[in-house]
Amino acid sequence: MRVNLQSIQIVPKTPRGAVFEQREGEVCHTPYQLETEFYSCVERGEVTLLEDKMQQYFQNGFVIGRLSDNDLRQMQYWAVSSITLAVRAAIRGGLDELYAYNLSDRYIQSVDTLQNTAQIAEFLTQKAVELTALVAKVHGRLRYSPHVRRCIAYIERHLHEKLTVAALAEVDGITADYLSAIFKRETGESLSGYILSRKLREAQLLLENGCSCEQTAYTLSFCSESYFIACFKKAFGMTPRAYAAVCRKNGRTAEK
Repeated sequence: MRVNLQSIQIVPKTPRGAVFEQREGEVCHTPYQLETEFYSCVERGEVTLLEDKMQQYFQNGFVIGRLSDNDLRQMQYWAVSSITLAVRAAIRGGLDELYAYNLSDRYIQSVDTLQNTAQIAEFLTQKAVELTALVAKVHGRLRYSPHVRRCIAYIERHLHEKLTVAALAEVDGITADYLSAIFKRETGESLSGYILSRKLREAQLLLENGCSCEQTAYTLSFCSESYFIACFKKAFGMTPRAYAAVCRKNGRTAEK
């Protein structure tokens, strides 16, 4: 999406006070109702509607509060507040709190490294869509039975631990055979396969963030480093060390 910075107005600085000037003039904060509609799109996981609303904002213009007299800090502060509100909306929409709060931290850390206002505005639009898509994915799980949803939630919270079908079934209060059967029927994937795929996706993030192959295998409770390497290569077509080298070469960091 093309971001037009000219469409973003800032409440003017005035010695008579912002409230006085907003009552006298026409430059006021964008109405709360429009803000609510925007974050409701995030909460409901409505990606297309969110993109439409962002397009309208950049075409018609909107007004944000004056947070700093420095242009870069002004955009950074606005970005931080926007990320905070969007992530809270995503949590209301069902995104796991542990994941959501850490995602918020990564977004804000990224904003802190950006050096011009255009980059910040572009970053915000990208992450708004990304966050909303994550909520949409969570909404897709609502069709699952309570047993399967609890199982998935437990896996997310305990991804660094050794996870077995038997242990998950005990937490869920049902037999291992029954849990395996309903998980396969509802998701189309075996429970053991799902656990492995989640651990391997998490392994990618750890490697992108500088963890060694040995550290990653240990953190995610693989039975051995060699088994981890074999699983990773089968899933992604390269060894963990090769993947880490590609990430370093491309300057890639984990934001997903």
